[in-house]
Amino acid sequence: MADVTGVILVGGKSRRMGRDKALLSFGGTPLVERVIDTFRPLFPRTILVGDRSERFAPYGLPVYPDIHPGSALGGLHTGLARAGTPYIFVSACDVPWPDPRVIERLCSLREGYDVVVPCTDDGLDPLFAVYGTGCLPAMERMLREGDYRIYDFYPEVRTRHVEPAELADLVTPGRTFVNVNTPEEFETVRYREEGMAIKALSFVAKSGTGKTTLLEKVITELKGRGYRVGVIKHDAHRFDIDHPGKDSHRLTAAGADTMLIASPEKLAMVKKHAESPPLEDLLATYFGDVDIVLTEGFKKSGLPKIEVHRKERSATLLCRGEEHDPTLVAVASDEALELDVPVLDLNDPAQVAGFVEERFLR
Repeated sequence: MADVTGVILVGGKSRRMGRDKALLSFGGTPLVERVIDTFRPLFPRTILVGDRSERFAPYGLPVYPDIHPGSALGGLHTGLARAGTPYIFVSACDVPWPDPRVIERLCSLREGYDVVVPCTDDGLDPLFAVYGTGCLPAMERMLREGDYRIYDFYPEVRTRHVEPAELADLVTPGRTFVNVNTPEEFETVRYREEGMAIKALSFVAKSGTGKTTLLEKVITELKGRGYRVGVIKHDAHRFDIDHPGKDSHRLTAAGADTMLIASPEKLAMVKKHAESPPLEDLLATYFGDVDIVLTEGFKKSGLPKIEVHRKERSATLLCRGEEHDPTLVAVASDEALELDVPVLDLNDPAQVAGFVEERFLR
């Protein structure tokens, strides 16, 4: 494909992720490197489009700043303008599983078209597609007018929509066209790829359902069966474990970034951070000596989940209904439910503990 340049967009601000998406480690490799490694055998030239080029110095690739900063359309326009070839294949940097077979198939359809874009179950994927230089006038007009929705210019150029059936022999559902924008999405795909070195399970529920009470009883049951249990409680608000008047509070207030209290029986740590640490980092750092970690909350994480349901609290579930959470493994309920996962007795913590033991500890 000598007339196609590989273009990787690395200029997003990662506001929803809170960290630089391009350099997030996935399967032991930064996300952007996974795309680079896929592009290198396919295209004679690969370029990156975005700012802060020093981030990518180890890869030895050209990095072009956006001509019109601030949008994916601007990055796409810059890539096409700087490529020096009639066509580009563009990918965002946050694609965990870029499939070279799908890229080759899309590129093979480029003759006679300005855009070759795949149609997926979630709609068009304009940032995993082929673009030709015939798109540049329409792109430039849209950027001048402040219209940044990429597919708005498709009707003005020769566009080839590639239907799902044309890629069905290559696409892996839930992988091929996935990208990650939030910590929760990243945890979900990372769990799918790597699993968890530390076994972990989250209990989730609407407030007032009694998940803390159930979790307390399940911990007691598991401890009685000889297991070492860790717990993480998710708190969406600020909390303090050191209070005014205590020495620990005085030391923290003085500016200590990390403060540890140790006694013969237990220790506690107060550590300041600018943003909530990734759940997988907490598991790896603090729970290497337990058999399982039970978390309370983290309903948007990629961890397996048991939802606690009480009919008096709500007629609907968090993980089934308007949203279908594929990580749900069971529901602990005080009423009979017809679901695609096991329904456990909310009032029988021994049964819930037995499910956890059978599913995660044997």
